[in-house]
Amino acid sequence: MEQLNRIGLDINKSKELADLLNNLLANYSTFYQNARGYHWNISGDKFFELHLKFEELYNDLFIKIDELAERILTLGHAPQHRFSNYLKQTEIPESNEVTDGDKEINEVLNAFKVILLK
Repeated sequence: MEQLNRIGLDINKSKELADLLNNLLANYSTFYQNARGYHWNISGDKFFELHLKFEELYNDLFIKIDELAERILTLGHAPQHRFSNYLKQTEIPESNEVTDGDKEINEVLNAFKVILLK
């Protein structure tokens, strides 16, 4: 017999979905922190354009992170909030290069690939 959560969804299916959303949350959170690092540390001839774009990116990621967490809560589960857990789950590596615009752009593109393939 199917057990339903408080919003009428099957408990097991909502747990499975919440786990997948928590994985996506880990990826978005790592991407967000990388984007903050890019914004804070960018230097060179592309500074002005990239500084602004990285700020736009992390602001957009912040909104998406909050929406993911809210969806997990709606399913009746707790969103992950510890970076130690994010780092165990994420497929987006922490950035070590935060001053070279070309490398940062490649990292952004790779992060989008991970997000889009989830």
